[in-house]
Amino acid sequence: MSVPEDMDRDGGRHRKMVETHSARFHSRELGIARAPGRVNLIGEHTDYNGLPVFPMAVDRDIAAVFAPRKDRQIILINTDPVFAERSFQIEESIPSYSTGDWGNYCKAAVQGLLDFFRQKRRSVDRFRGFEATFDGNIPSAAGMSSSSALVVLCALIFLAVNDLDLHTTVEGKLELADLLAGAEHYVGTQGGGMDQAISLMGRSGHAVKIDFFPLQIRPAPLPDDYSIVVADSTVKAAKTAEALDKYNRRPIECRLAAAVLKKTLSDRFGREVPVALLGDLNEHRLAVPEGEIWTIADAAFHEHPYHLEEIAAILGQKPEKTAHLYCQRRDGTIFPQPTEGFKLQQRYRHVIDEGRRVEQSVQALETGDIHGFGRLMNRSHESCRDLYEISCQELERLVQISREAGAVGSRLTGAGFGGCTVSLVENNRVESFVEHVIQAFYRHYLKRDDRDFGSLIFPCRAADGASIDRAGIRAEI
Repeated sequence: MSVPEDMDRDGGRHRKMVETHSARFHSRELGIARAPGRVNLIGEHTDYNGLPVFPMAVDRDIAAVFAPRKDRQIILINTDPVFAERSFQIEESIPSYSTGDWGNYCKAAVQGLLDFFRQKRRSVDRFRGFEATFDGNIPSAAGMSSSSALVVLCALIFLAVNDLDLHTTVEGKLELADLLAGAEHYVGTQGGGMDQAISLMGRSGHAVKIDFFPLQIRPAPLPDDYSIVVADSTVKAAKTAEALDKYNRRPIECRLAAAVLKKTLSDRFGREVPVALLGDLNEHRLAVPEGEIWTIADAAFHEHPYHLEEIAAILGQKPEKTAHLYCQRRDGTIFPQPTEGFKLQQRYRHVIDEGRRVEQSVQALETGDIHGFGRLMNRSHESCRDLYEISCQELERLVQISREAGAVGSRLTGAGFGGCTVSLVENNRVESFVEHVIQAFYRHYLKRDDRDFGSLIFPCRAADGASIDRAGIRAEI
């Protein structure tokens, strides 16, 4: 078998995929594809609120070798036996596996593309399936978006085996990212479009500011003399129904906050204002001076949590209607009111301030103010902890140790409730930084005695986005 040199830099990983694939299938000509994970440097939980994020694609990815089939079946295997073989048929409505199953992410990509082409009035009856073997080196359930990378990867494979070129231009990649953001709701999360966009649109040596509605990107150079060091808290952000509800509560609270602000501003100005998301609170969209918007919005909420009846009274609705409009899960069931109530003021405050921190971070990097960027990272973490409440004890200790070890800035990254931190560290201090964190956090705090911590803490480079070679490998069977 032969593997393109530029896709086999990591000591035979792709060769292992080919060997695994050849043992199960009989394809001679294989395509090869990869989709990177990401770390979000700043801008947490802003994407689904219509405000920008500032991630970078990383030099860790999910890769696959694949071949088209003549029928409509899709068969997925993995070099890691933890992920059992999955197969399904291409059909109008693809039933899902149980919550958290890895096969759902491929189903999400295929279902999303089928829906897209059906809306474009293109026949989907002749689409063919594929067989693919996957391997990943993105830490799973660690906030580095391994799941979205898998969705992107499966979408690229499906497009390739069906000779479709939706992703070959910048405009096409943006359209595909937007499509896949919606498609990923198939698995039950109500996120935005950051993960798919950066996996497709990453740029080597750059973080990428991503704006939404419409989806736009703006790369910003990362400093050559600093590294981003990722550290895994080892607390896994599970994909169980309970964990999804923990995550999905935040978008629901943001929708409720936006509804309250829409009513408050509409009453104030005697006209209906176009506010659907917290990101709509801007001078251009509302035709109201920015300062006036924030004066009204800041005064609209009290600090203690809201019960649904109070929110409904503000909106002039019955509680049942408010729940139906703003508290629905993807499956149509109603998210129950938290025992302490909905925290509208805290979620609003985090989202708006975090959106501003994104803008300030881009400016800091473009002007070379690295320490200013680090301070913004630190403030972001504090807001994620105190206002959005997505941190945990392990993340807090890891951030504290990272700053003590010399990080210019350190914060949690991703959805929270576990996962990883990102730290900005001078290159000449990376080695001592990593050693300090290993000793203080992993060995002393977590009481781990691993011989190799390289999968838990590592510097990473900003990488290019997803790529695919339809005929990159010849397998010798």
